[in-house]
Amino acid sequence: MAGKNFEIGVSTISGGAVANIFKIFKENKIESQYYPRVVASVLFSMFAEPFRWWEHLRYDVRINSFQIENDPVFILGHWRSGTTHLHNLMSKDTQFGYVTTYQGVFPELLLGSSWLFKTFMKMMMPEKRASDNVVLSADYPQEEEFALGNMNPYGYYNFWYFPKDTKRDYERFIEFKGASPAHFSRWKADYLRLAKKSLLNTNRKRFISKNPPHTGRIKQLLELFPNAKFVHIYRNPVVIFISTKKLIESTMPALQFQDITSEELEENILWVYEQIMQAYLRDRALIPPQNLIELRFEDFEKNTLPELERIYGQLHIPGFEAAKPYFQQYIDAQKSYEKNKHTLPRATVDKITSRWKFAMEQWGYNLPENLEISD
Repeated sequence: MAGKNFEIGVSTISGGAVANIFKIFKENKIESQYYPRVVASVLFSMFAEPFRWWEHLRYDVRINSFQIENDPVFILGHWRSGTTHLHNLMSKDTQFGYVTTYQGVFPELLLGSSWLFKTFMKMMMPEKRASDNVVLSADYPQEEEFALGNMNPYGYYNFWYFPKDTKRDYERFIEFKGASPAHFSRWKADYLRLAKKSLLNTNRKRFISKNPPHTGRIKQLLELFPNAKFVHIYRNPVVIFISTKKLIESTMPALQFQDITSEELEENILWVYEQIMQAYLRDRALIPPQNLIELRFEDFEKNTLPELERIYGQLHIPGFEAAKPYFQQYIDAQKSYEKNKHTLPRATVDKITSRWKFAMEQWGYNLPENLEISD
């Protein structure tokens, strides 16, 4: 996918330390048309570097001594399966602390200098997500993979910058294939730091995570939090494909440092779904049954409050009744949410139903009734 509407700007990689950026650049090929973006991103990171040092000096003792006392809740699911909606909703419960959109880009500029860098973010951030009209804000709940990639060079979302290496980065940063003990130890330490900072930042007691790459990291998460709670939300795979492609096509031009063809993009989507959903189906047995609930998006959309109550009850999470008014307020605000309509070529539909047959059979899906198929 070529960056058709390419503007120089700065990529989200600029939220990381300069040394981290250069480590990522060293392992990937930057295409020449993106050199101006590279320069802008590095210069921005260099400007922010003293503020990162100050945050470490000022807050590391407090962060390191902070204890996560309550078992976290992890929302699992492929991109575009409803994870954002569920995360936004559950975050209305005032017990849950989360990574904000701001922390997701500037994880080491959170506690000491957000007053400055949040202003920059608000100036550059669109009001709505281009792929689905979801409202955006620097303080809204966000997935943490960009933040992890800005804390160390092991973030899977490096694929947004270097899409040709999507499969390689999946194997290295989700499956941890070939990862050294030092690599994995660093990842775990940084993840704990990220979760602690999110709780300190939001001043809440229980961490809730929505991060689709975690759907393939159940083993690693259980090493960190053996009694963590998990909610897996799934959706019709055909809808997932349509929505995932639109998300990437609308978001990547502002981030990338190399181009990818539409055919390569579709192959990446098909392959990653196969890998991450098969990993989930394989590893979900590692989670104690009382700590896992599976949720069908279509049911959750129709019966949101009852399904939320089922999550709280099955996972033994207290506080549903106290949070219920906040949930209802959010649900009411979503009634004007606009959904996009799509069509697919027959050849693409055949690829999806062939390669993702295992998932469609697993959760009982057929082609969506309102899907338009073009020849």
